[in-house]
Amino acid sequence: MRRAAAIVGLVCVLGVASTPVDAAPTATTAFPGGSHFVLECRFAQRNNDDPIVFPGRPGLSHNHTYIGNFSVDSSTTPESLLGGRSSCDFDADSSAYWAPTLFVGRRPVSVVTGFVYYVKRTTAAVVPLPAGLKMIAGNSMALRPQPKRFVSWACGDEVGDAPRFAAIPPCAANGILEYQVVFPNCWNGTSLDSDNHRRHMAYSTAGACPASHPIAVPTIILILLYPQTPVRARLSAGQFALHADFMNGWDQPTLARLVASLN
Repeated sequence: MRRAAAIVGLVCVLGVASTPVDAAPTATTAFPGGSHFVLECRFAQRNNDDPIVFPGRPGLSHNHTYIGNFSVDSSTTPESLLGGRSSCDFDADSSAYWAPTLFVGRRPVSVVTGFVYYVKRTTAAVVPLPAGLKMIAGNSMALRPQPKRFVSWACGDEVGDAPRFAAIPPCAANGILEYQVVFPNCWNGTSLDSDNHRRHMAYSTAGACPASHPIAVPTIILILLYPQTPVRARLSAGQFALHADFMNGWDQPTLARLVASLN
């Protein structure tokens, strides 16, 4: 009961308990840092595939936990996602979102729920993420702590001003462990993917996109919530290898309407 109450409290703090995704966006100076809309996405599946890094090569990846589209494997493409059944609470989004699986020993830790924020964090107007876009945030090969403004852990029942950590923190008993990945929000305007699946995207600085990536798009913030987890837990990719993947499966006219409202 205490854990369930913590989850309900967190949902209320995040502002999604009573606000549908197609409502007017909320502007805020606190988390998530701008006008936004948000989806709640339940656990979809786990597997050892990665259709971005290892397309057409089943079982070659470390284990991933997916939210969003239920039918993701090594052969998945943005086109195959369209119209698919999704664990998100909005039928227009059949995108796939995935991250390395959290394990305690050999036991995978189940996601309690996930949230996907789409946030305007640029001074320039944002445009919809293009159809067919693939991207990765964070470093799946990292052996040292990564910048916490991009990938981090927190104790989720303290969301908002919660301290961020590069490794799994000791959360309170029956608390919520939060995994957060912030995707880049500037696109080069030409490529839907790149050789390292990052080079076609960049992060804005002080609200401005670099000249090399002039197209401002919403910042995707992926949050996965886990039950209180021992600090000996590890990600399938490695202790500091926090990262996440996105493959666009949105109905583009609906996404365009939502993104326009952010401006």
